[in-house]
Amino acid sequence: MQLTIWLLAGFVTTAHAQRDTSFYRTTPIPAHLRPIERALGSSSLGSVYYYGGKKLTGPYSLEVPFFELNDPIVNRHYRNFRVWTTVSRLTALGPVIYFLARTRSSGFNSGEYWTIYGGSAVLAIGTVIVANTQVNKSVARYNSLLRQNYRVQVGAAFTPLPMGMPALGVGVVGKF
Repeated sequence: MQLTIWLLAGFVTTAHAQRDTSFYRTTPIPAHLRPIERALGSSSLGSVYYYGGKKLTGPYSLEVPFFELNDPIVNRHYRNFRVWTTVSRLTALGPVIYFLARTRSSGFNSGEYWTIYGGSAVLAIGTVIVANTQVNKSVARYNSLLRQNYRVQVGAAFTPLPMGMPALGVGVVGKF
């Protein structure tokens, strides 16, 4: 009994340690990557993103910086976004399939059709919200990884001028 508990505890610890190592990068973050900004007024039904000060056409434009970063968590959230978006689009086929199947077999019932249509619309909106939540998680993780790479240095210099007066200079250098 104790051996089983120790083996189980060792397995849980090992599995947790393997999962925990995903937060450490072995490859450096490419220097040309810029933070992704989410515009004010964006909602869970859709967001407007800016990369390098330029407005992107949609969340699918984020694929290039995400895959250049090559972070497994960012890529997983982005893949989940794409899957949920596809599911959302496929829900629109429900009313079409119902309409085609019912008119050929037993006749059309408008009450059933509108119930299926309304359910399809609610399901589509729900999956869009889940999809946009996933892409927002990707953006948050992407930006947090880029922030870890920032460095700020502060320096001061005291130099005499040709007229005999001393001058104090203060500078800040940052890698953004």
